[in-house]
Amino acid sequence: MPRAFGVVEDQAVASSMEIGVHNGTLAIYVAENVLDSTEITVPAAVYSILMFFLAAAWGSVISRRVRQAPLRSTAT
Repeated sequence: MPRAFGVVEDQAVASSMEIGVHNGTLAIYVAENVLDSTEITVPAAVYSILMFFLAAAWGSVISRRVRQAPLRSTAT
């Protein structure tokens, strides 16, 4: 989503990971407080737990890719 708005790659990766964290939290909030159903929070909680591990793995892949990329000049 951030890339659609012209955000640079480093910030887009960070924003995407942050959006994933907020989606899980928002889903739990809506299920518990708006829909008043504890049972519906289970899929959101499972997603949230898995997302942290998957985000950590993806962050590791991205950081390796960034370290291996040649340095780009920011001067124009």
